[in-house]
Amino acid sequence: MRITFLGHAGFAVETAGALVVMDPWLTPQGAFDSAWMQLPRNHHLAPRVKELLETPGKERFLYISHEHKDHFDPEFLATIAKRDFTVLVPKFRRSELRDIFEKYGCKRVIACEDSREIPIKGGYIKLFVSEQGTNRDSSVMVRGDGQCFLNINDCKMHDRLVRVIAEEGPIDVFSAQFSGAIWHPTCYEYPKETYSAISLKKRDSKFEAVARALDVVRPRAYIAAAGPAAFLDPALYSLNFEDVNIFPRAPVLFSYLEKRMPTLPTRYLEPMPGDVLDAGSLEFVSQVPERVTTENFKDYLQTYAKDMAYVFRERRRNLMREEVDEIHSRLRVELQRKLDLLDLHDRVGMPLYVELTEAPTRLLRVDFKKRRVDEVTEMLDKSRYAMKVNASDIVRVLDRKLNWEDFLLSFRLRLSRNPDVYEPVLHGFLGVEVEDIREFCDGIRATEAQKERTVVEAGGKRFSIQRFCPHQGADLAEGWVEEGRYVVCPRHRWQFDLQNGGGCKTNNSTLCAEPVADKPEGGNKVDRGGDKAPVEPPRV
Repeated sequence: MRITFLGHAGFAVETAGALVVMDPWLTPQGAFDSAWMQLPRNHHLAPRVKELLETPGKERFLYISHEHKDHFDPEFLATIAKRDFTVLVPKFRRSELRDIFEKYGCKRVIACEDSREIPIKGGYIKLFVSEQGTNRDSSVMVRGDGQCFLNINDCKMHDRLVRVIAEEGPIDVFSAQFSGAIWHPTCYEYPKETYSAISLKKRDSKFEAVARALDVVRPRAYIAAAGPAAFLDPALYSLNFEDVNIFPRAPVLFSYLEKRMPTLPTRYLEPMPGDVLDAGSLEFVSQVPERVTTENFKDYLQTYAKDMAYVFRERRRNLMREEVDEIHSRLRVELQRKLDLLDLHDRVGMPLYVELTEAPTRLLRVDFKKRRVDEVTEMLDKSRYAMKVNASDIVRVLDRKLNWEDFLLSFRLRLSRNPDVYEPVLHGFLGVEVEDIREFCDGIRATEAQKERTVVEAGGKRFSIQRFCPHQGADLAEGWVEEGRYVVCPRHRWQFDLQNGGGCKTNNSTLCAEPVADKPEGGNKVDRGGDKAPVEPPRV
């Protein structure tokens, strides 16, 4: 088995009988309205990947994990002329991805249910599907030539890894996301010290999730992929050089892992796009000459930004007052349409203010309790959530050139909230499409309907808690305990305080924790005994 790194979360896996191209993101337009660019750059690999997919001989597969544009690249895929290959996509309840490829003109499209195996010569391809409400993702495993590659990219399936490894056996090469990919705290108005503290905690939490995954999977090699993007828009460029943020590069992760797990025999690899790894020997059979290092990183980005400057010159334009007025009206209608469908609106106790920078005295105030969107001149509510955007940016959402989540991931907005507490319904209201609002609400109710409980041990005491995380339903039996009191969700690493009824530290969610007095002879438990304790297989 040979694994060619294509950049970001992309790979081309070749066995004796098959080729699997995974998540090729190669367009020079980047993703999320060009806010994210591939790091290191990989646009030069597009002809090579097209040739791989167009060349007959082996059975050829294109795998797309989910809809995010740093994984699903319509611009690049449109350039492939000969499409006699098979497309593998996860079978989500929403069929959008499958429908797109049904019209693509490829040999066939296979929408895979969770754990479905696709046989290939000398092995198989297997997909693992994760879907909680509107959060959709998947992972892929390729077994062939006596080796196995498991690529979970940024799929939140850490709570399933114990079962996967028990069923599938040893993994030679493993890859998982290690960098942040969210607008908090990136877009929030925080003092520098607060921003740094939140970023550091999130970064270390992500690193800890990778460490625990490695301790479960125990691969012979780990490829650091799905790392940070390059932010080349002049308005975002400073993100590349912040002292602390949620976008660390691989050497920072490796330093953490070496201290955290000094005896783990896994090899840590940071390939460049175009590098080819032999999964048997774990040696690179081919490496590109240009490398991005800590020493040349700044110069590399400066050159990259200069080369791509045309992208951002082309997207800028000034708006006439009449255009701003029209965008303002359209935005108000869009927010009201969302609000009309949000049947969990009464859970949101604070209003949302939306400001167009071109119209600072014409704020839109979203009153969730009354289900109204009104125009006001100033923010009078002490408790509120606020979003400031440029009309020239938000109009691209209204024109359906990008969706709401893609816009939030473009980081071209500023946010603030008081109190500084995560509100899941409000968060979903902002990031979910109009047509997905009902499914979003149904997903929350479905998660809340899971009433199964389990017992955890922490600080020498035992507690009965809800087994499934109230956020997106992760199995807390695969979680761990930090500081002798906090149950940590393995998927998004939320912390629930057992000494405070199981309440979450950062929002109003709870596990409804109750002390358990009697200790049975052979009870089940989740007890990891500290934030740096070795990971043990959970028993529930």
